[in-house]
Amino acid sequence: GLVSWIRRLKRRRAMRILQKSSQTTVDELVNIGYQRVSTKRPQFYASPIPLRANLPTEVWGGNVMVFEYQVPIVTPVDQLEAISTELEETLNSVAYERRIASVSPRYPALMITDAWLLDQQYHFDVAFIVNRETIEYVKDMARV
Repeated sequence: GLVSWIRRLKRRRAMRILQKSSQTTVDELVNIGYQRVSTKRPQFYASPIPLRANLPTEVWGGNVMVFEYQVPIVTPVDQLEAISTELEETLNSVAYERRIASVSPRYPALMITDAWLLDQQYHFDVAFIVNRETIEYVKDMARV
């Protein structure tokens, strides 16, 4: 009845607050990391622009902290995996400097779960490992 409805409402509100604060944190880390990697690969990245995540997709549910970014590129490359690995390592260096850690010691704080090139843009999804649901999402994406 009413009590369970109120609990659900409070839980949903708490999740929205976690999602918003997570997005703010990840936006900050991604912008710093992106600045660092773009200076290392000027032949790939176009001039750095301020990045803000697209809202996480509801497909995965509100508890999964995954954010999508896209950045302009100069020329497409074959070594997308190497670029994504370099970016992920840089993001985790920034997270470490800021004392931001994963909820599980088995995972880094940030993981790039998907990356692709489309229309002179490098798109990448960043998972922020702050809860069990996000870890489950990362495991599922690894199986795909």
